Amino acid sequence: MTSFKSFILLTFISIQAIGQGLDSLTKDNWIEKQLGIVDMPSSDNEVNLRIFLDRGITNGGHVLRIVKSSDGWTGTKYDYLLKMKKGQVTEKIAKTTRTELKSNNWDSLWAKLEALNIMTLPSQDDIKDKLRKEVTTKRGKGYEVMVVTDGSGYNLKLKRLDKIVQFSFHEPWTYSQKYPDVEEVRKYSDIISTLEKEFQIKFRQ
Repeated sequence: MTSFKSFILLTFISIQAIGQGLDSLTKDNWIEKQLGIVDMPSSDNEVNLRIFLDRGITNGGHVLRIVKSSDGWTGTKYDYLLKMKKGQVTEKIAKTTRTELKSNNWDSLWAKLEALNIMTLPSQDDIKDKLRKEVTTKRGKGYEVMVVTDGSGYNLKLKRLDKIVQFSFHEPWTYSQKYPDVEEVRKYSDIISTLEKEFQIKFRQ
């Protein structure tokens, strides 16, 4: 579903917190269980990557999963619809569509993701102090902060051998345009763009 992205610019004399908080490892467990995706800590795969695209105000969600096991690489995109009850979205999946993802070179794809620091990136909330510009107002010096009020948000979970990492980010291409010197938002954006290009899919709202 395509939506228009909106944002506001706020100017504060004090530093304001923005961005997405780090979600707990269990936040999306109910989705994983209903989709039949093995629990992250119990996975014995060499690489187990899953990215959850925030549903926003819709009842449809998407998960992209890439796994490297002893049998080689596999990729799956899950599209699901949640049941509605009395006009409210429930946490019960009503319909699921699975699409097998193909790569011309899985090892090359993984190398690109590692080069984008997918194993070490922080959550966007942890770099909030970088996502501001100093300005001068009638009251003195302050900070101009852009807050995106809609768009695409992501929760990323990744297990590489015995190491588990997770981080969240929101509408990174919009933030990277506003803050081109902030490396982290550029890499968030490049991760999504790399996956979209590799699999010829659209993975944003």
